[in-house]
Amino acid sequence: MAGRSLPLKILLVAATTSILELATAQVNTFALTGYVVDSISVMPVHNVNVIVRGELKGTTTDSLGRFRIVLLRGTEHILVFSHIGYHKVTRRAYSQHPGEVEYRIMLVPRSIALGEVLVTAKKRFVLTEETTRRASFRIGGEEFERLGEPDMEKAMHYLLPDVVQPLKDRLQLDKNDFTLYVDGEWKESIFLDDLDPFTVRRILVWEGLGRGQDNRHDIFPIGLPLRRGKYVILVETR
Repeated sequence: MAGRSLPLKILLVAATTSILELATAQVNTFALTGYVVDSISVMPVHNVNVIVRGELKGTTTDSLGRFRIVLLRGTEHILVFSHIGYHKVTRRAYSQHPGEVEYRIMLVPRSIALGEVLVTAKKRFVLTEETTRRASFRIGGEEFERLGEPDMEKAMHYLLPDVVQPLKDRLQLDKNDFTLYVDGEWKESIFLDDLDPFTVRRILVWEGLGRGQDNRHDIFPIGLPLRRGKYVILVETR
């Protein structure tokens, strides 16, 4: 009888070990959930590839643009969102706590065809001396060189702490965000991760009226309308 009970004991030990490993894994991870929408129509985008850079993990958004992926706590992860009809977006994900963290991802269409007219996110603008003087902040590329920070998000937050709030705060409320243009092309502020600080020639920042104030959104005659928050940031690269 003693010999016959041995396999049962082994099975019980194995089952207990598996349960403990599963519990430990759940404690050491967090779930990143969210949804992906079109930045123009704000409609859900399905079949978006969500890849964790450098890891064998990935998923796709469902018909409602939703996604869910489990990540290791206490480690910074780089997520890449890609779709054939949109510009690629990279986002950082980090949490020290178990549970769920929700992200809202906005993808910018590569181009929108309207009849015979091709409309893109890029706008023509003329940067005059007067417009430059109106800028609230002016930062030269040499300041990024002196700072030596290779992460554009961190560098911008360091140099413009009152303008560039942490990404998690910008994602929660549009009023915490800012309007970003790179060489005249409008981009969501999450695209900061795609920029190399050491290629920056100059950054100009204008402060204007936010949405809901006199309904004046396009306050800059140079053609850089205010879309998010109360600041317009123009990044000029080399």
